[in-house]
Amino acid sequence: MPYSLCGSSVSNLGEQQCDKSRGVIKKLFIFNGSIAAADYADPASFLAKMVEYSKLPKSSANKVFVLNEIQDIADNAEADKEGSLNQGFKATLVEGKPGYKIKTFGGSDLTKRLRMWNNQNIKIIEYDANGVFWVVEKSSRAYGFSAKIFSKGNKAATGQNVEEGVIDTTVGFLSTSEYYDNAKWVETVEGGNVEDIVSLLDVKMTYVSKSTNVYKIKLEVPGSNLVGPYNIFESDGGVTVAAVAALSASFSAGSGTGYGTSLPITSIAADNTLKALTVTFDSTAFGLLSSGAKFLFTPPTPVQLDGGNVLETELLSVVLTK
Repeated sequence: MPYSLCGSSVSNLGEQQCDKSRGVIKKLFIFNGSIAAADYADPASFLAKMVEYSKLPKSSANKVFVLNEIQDIADNAEADKEGSLNQGFKATLVEGKPGYKIKTFGGSDLTKRLRMWNNQNIKIIEYDANGVFWVVEKSSRAYGFSAKIFSKGNKAATGQNVEEGVIDTTVGFLSTSEYYDNAKWVETVEGGNVEDIVSLLDVKMTYVSKSTNVYKIKLEVPGSNLVGPYNIFESDGGVTVAAVAALSASFSAGSGTGYGTSLPITSIAADNTLKALTVTFDSTAFGLLSSGAKFLFTPPTPVQLDGGNVLETELLSVVLTK
């Protein structure tokens, strides 16, 4: 009888109880960093790390970017390449790469921001309707799946379907083995809230005017409005601007090569008339700067802003001129 050598290279086919399969995908996270094994030792640790990483500055290697919740999803996997013999035998020669098309809601500005990711090499973590995250594990670290995305939208609605505010995004995965054979899952801890993984809004610090070492800085949300950016002072009558000013100890400024020479800040206060911040730099240090010298004014991090009740915000640094 023939000998079977298959057993040395395959697995048994008994099924684990309570094993997971991918459910309907509800959320996607762009995550080009990695999570250490100690941080996914249990579901609570993994969720906490995802929440923490979502509040990092966008320049951070471990930043988590959150896409809006998926409203519609359709399979867009590449077809398998097949071959056959003329007597009827047919075989799969190359497995098609996985992918899907999704629809999310968003306005003109969000569409533009998403399109900045078009055709870039990124990594994606999935979250499904069963409360399960899907990742790939390599060298005792968790990563997203290698992918490319392409978004389009902000077309004129025809009134024939739900079209207004719909962003169409195509997601294509680059590796079948990574996506199918090396996928790992982690559940959401009981009582855990995936909505704690937040997307941040860019708020620019914009120069308004100056008088010697005293500068006026507005906090503005850039967007598609032809009239101009939106001053966040208008959102709550200055409450948020006052909260930002209260974090004065977390601001910094620097001049010189690489902006590495500290420029002390004397005070930061809210100006309710100009709807801006009043930033006063140390008069002695400021006086030592040459005329026309540039210096970098750096805000608190998103985590520091969060601690000051300025939520889901990333303030962007501004270069000022003496």
